[in-house]
Amino acid sequence: MGFLDKAKKFAEQTQQDAKDGTLKERARALADQAQAKLDEVQGQFNDSQKQGGAPAAPTPDPAATTEAAETVAAAAQASAPPSGDSPTVDRSHEAAPTVTGGDPLAG
Repeated sequence: MGFLDKAKKFAEQTQQDAKDGTLKERARALADQAQAKLDEVQGQFNDSQKQGGAPAAPTPDPAATTEAAETVAAAAQASAPPSGDSPTVDRSHEAAPTVTGGDPLAG
């Protein structure tokens, strides 16, 4: 059985399920399950709020935070030009075109 045959069979089965109403029933059951899960999680969240605060966020390791800050500072210092020296940038392509005269073909 080729791919197109399988696709055609699946499409026919889906159409039949839609006509029978079983597709809608399955979709409704999945939606009900999802809503029940959302309600459960919302209830847990509300309970945690009532008990004295937000859920605990993970606390960063102070050593790792310091190391990361040092790494970022070192990278910023390495990429910054030395103070007092301006980097040489070629901006000749940004210059206005030169005006030669009234005849555009005169070159």
